[in-house]
Amino acid sequence: MSDNPTRGIRFGSPRSTHLHEADGTGMGPPVPEWVEVSQTLDRWFAFIDITGFTAYTEEHGTQAALEVLARFRSAVRQVTGRRGVRVLKWLGDGVMLVSTAPGPLTAAVCEIATRFERDPFDVHAGIAGGNVLLFEGDDYVGPSANHAARLCDAAGPGEVLALDVVGHLPDWIQIDDTVAVHADGIGEMRPAVRLSVRPEARPVAPESGVA
Repeated sequence: MSDNPTRGIRFGSPRSTHLHEADGTGMGPPVPEWVEVSQTLDRWFAFIDITGFTAYTEEHGTQAALEVLARFRSAVRQVTGRRGVRVLKWLGDGVMLVSTAPGPLTAAVCEIATRFERDPFDVHAGIAGGNVLLFEGDDYVGPSANHAARLCDAAGPGEVLALDVVGHLPDWIQIDDTVAVHADGIGEMRPAVRLSVRPEARPVAPESGVA
């Protein structure tokens, strides 16, 4: 995982002191040209990383590591494209996702995590959401993305940790337990939930030799 997974994503207060919030519909009245407008939105973020990618590279070599990375990115593109979730940023051996709703995002993350359960490597992920400001069209300002990154850091191999998703989960995703997370720069976070795909919903791989 990169040292700074949120590089390029701004957190904290916008730099303009003359902030006029847009109404979120695109139908608001005109504003003076000297006013910098940032739009308040509800967005959900996820970080997914390959567990132990550096160690895997050392043990199996660069070519094997590149094949893992290519397969990971292919799976992310397939799943997010089908579920309407956006890849916001690739982060070396990880990815940052954004969605307008928690349901599709948790579905995408849990499906991606399940795809690699039979492989010699795992992925781990963190999910969080809430109100953010869309700043200058391509930066999200608010704590949600930072929380998702810290949850990903805290997740163990194969784990998906999430905040505030209770009541928004597909029926094939279960909550296994709650987890206390202490994050650098944040301190003790609100309890997160550990998510997994229900056993009966897991895809069954075809037997060897079956087309």
